[in-house]
Amino acid sequence: MKIKEKFFYSSGYLAIALTTQTVVTWYAYFYAPPEKEGFISVALVGYVLLIGRIIDAVADPLIAYWSDNSTNRKGRRIPFIKYGSLPLVLSFVLIWFPLVEGQSLINFYYLAFMMSAFFFFFTVVVAPYLALLPEITPDPDERATVSTIQSVFNILGLLLSSVAAGFLIERYGFKVMGLFLGIIALVFFYMPLVTSREKRHIRQETDLSFLENILQLIKNRNYIFYQIANLLLWFGINMLTISVPYIGSVLMGMSESGSGLLLGGTFITAILFSPLVLKVVHQFGKKKIFAITMILFSVCLALVYLIGRPWLFFDQTWFGYLVIALAGIPISAIFIIPNAIIADLTDEDAYNSGQRREAMFFGMQGLFSKMIMGISSWFTLSVLFNYFGYTAANPSGIYLTAPVAVVLNLLAFFIFSRGYKLEESKVREFRNELR
Repeated sequence: MKIKEKFFYSSGYLAIALTTQTVVTWYAYFYAPPEKEGFISVALVGYVLLIGRIIDAVADPLIAYWSDNSTNRKGRRIPFIKYGSLPLVLSFVLIWFPLVEGQSLINFYYLAFMMSAFFFFFTVVVAPYLALLPEITPDPDERATVSTIQSVFNILGLLLSSVAAGFLIERYGFKVMGLFLGIIALVFFYMPLVTSREKRHIRQETDLSFLENILQLIKNRNYIFYQIANLLLWFGINMLTISVPYIGSVLMGMSESGSGLLLGGTFITAILFSPLVLKVVHQFGKKKIFAITMILFSVCLALVYLIGRPWLFFDQTWFGYLVIALAGIPISAIFIIPNAIIADLTDEDAYNSGQRREAMFFGMQGLFSKMIMGISSWFTLSVLFNYFGYTAANPSGIYLTAPVAVVLNLLAFFIFSRGYKLEESKVREFRNELR
């Protein structure tokens, strides 16, 4: 790939990160703020994202199968990105425009509908976008490079969703924030279309039915062990993401912009460490570095449990910033490695089955991950926050997110290190045979 092609394709990740992270980070804080009346109760807020994620998860394999078997003359992936981006961004913007002032079930139904629409169109765009990676980047090392560039744009989008969003919310309100970030997202959703061209020989229909495709993936040992570990990992990441605005405002007494800067520190660290992560991935392989990442992230999550504790002798503001920033080191690897692993797994599958099913691999990952993040959001908000507290007077629910996430990360490490067996050398053999 030329540098320009890598840049334009990878830049689409800014829009992906910007829209999803803004929703996950701020929607609960907007609809159920900790110290004043919101638009719906915190218990219902958790159910909203669960509903949206279920719609999203069900759509993932359906869109993936449709994309893999598309006979559109413009390709199997490009048309989905082209026609799905506008309704995706529109639904994102409308999330920040509740129908009724004050708490109301009308707002709950409205938010559930908009969240479902947002995640459905997110799948329509993102599943085909991700499926382009193994098609346009055949070499495993180049995939890691492209994944690293994607991670940089990913982190830039995350910075906008935290720092810029926090500033806009504090200065102009949530509606202006939604409109401004929505326009930026729309531009970057269309960026990959500038240079990405699907290879004509890739456009072939699979011989398997929708159900047969799913059953084949479930039988793939490496894919299943990777997915289980990845899901446990993202359960904890999602808990931390939802909790950060509450950590900033409740545990550290910060404003919205301060909370945005808190999360922004994580992403700045992730950008700074991305070149190092790419270097060690090339040197030691994706498998080993991904496993180590889970241990490092567990350590960072354990430190979150100490933020805001009055009995600690050091300054809590700087300690909070330091802990959340340190989490950016393992998160940089989490942003880089998974997509490259999936691309390798599609080559293993193509070698063994003779079928090209890239979108189905990413689609099933989307189904699993979005279901687990929906459950994670429900558990964090409707269980931990609702029953144990999320205010300055009773912050126990916020604190409990840390030990729960640590346990899940350690379990992910054990499962991945024991079950995932695909090595880099085998992927190169598959690629040489497929050529």
